[in-house]
Amino acid sequence: MTRLLPLLLLVLAFLWIRRLLLPPSRARAVDGGPWDPHAILGVPHGASEETVTRAYRDRLKEYHPDRVAGLGAELQDLAHRKTLDIQRAYAELTRR
Repeated sequence: MTRLLPLLLLVLAFLWIRRLLLPPSRARAVDGGPWDPHAILGVPHGASEETVTRAYRDRLKEYHPDRVAGLGAELQDLAHRKTLDIQRAYAELTRR
């Protein structure tokens, strides 16, 4: 037990320093890919706010949970999580 204590303290110190120095990783998208709001909405970088809004509305229509209401709970859950991703991406891209 006394041999493990210095090792445990060293590991904890390493994790604490790593947390301070490295930026927190972004959340992953529902499909498992990296979080990229442009890719989620399907718009190029530097797209106008009008283009982003149009893409947001189109994506919501495509992935809205009510559209898959009769296809089972699993698909409804996936559609709900995808809708949340779309809303978060829109909020991030239109933030001022």
